[in-house]
Amino acid sequence: MLALPALLASCDILRENKMLITTHVQTDQVEHPSEIMQLPIGGQQLTFRKVPEFSQRSISGFEPFEAENNDGYGVVLQLDTKGRTALDLASRQYHGSTFLTMIHGMPIDMVEIDKPITDGRFIIWRGLSKQTIDEMDKFYPRIKYMKSASRLMDDMMPSTTTEKKNSRRDAKALEAAEKAAARNKERGILPKAPKTKDIPLEGYKLPGT
Repeated sequence: MLALPALLASCDILRENKMLITTHVQTDQVEHPSEIMQLPIGGQQLTFRKVPEFSQRSISGFEPFEAENNDGYGVVLQLDTKGRTALDLASRQYHGSTFLTMIHGMPIDMVEIDKPITDGRFIIWRGLSKQTIDEMDKFYPRIKYMKSASRLMDDMMPSTTTEKKNSRRDAKALEAAEKAAARNKERGILPKAPKTKDIPLEGYKLPGT
């Protein structure tokens, strides 16, 4: 009985997401002090809205890449339906403005929005550590392994907690299968040939052909 809570706590689906990722728009309008935050960036005191345009709650998946000039890592964030709508609206409303992304309250990257973002993909170009990427891997699937949450719409990203949980599970399974296949290929282990009864009547090709 005592071991059960520890076992459940170790389950991947019960991990608590402690990532804090927020994106804020820069503003030069006169607003109430409680609605803005001023940050020293690049030798200047810049003002941003406190309320983020989206946060980690709207992330469905991500894809990391090495940033230029050895400046850590960047990531492509795939937002869910709510985040996609918010980003689309913000990129139109604040066209030409600068967006600041913060991780755990620390400024990471700034980008100028020069066109509407309609696909729900937002890029953080630099500033993430390998540790942050590893932490994100605990909670979000890689975009390249993700599937649509709808059979009718190819670009419907998972939005509910259950959809995101299932998406991460399926993506991790696909990623594991791909890595296993790559390891087997390096070792010269060929995939097993299907049994006669399992071969489809049309369209079957031998592996490697």
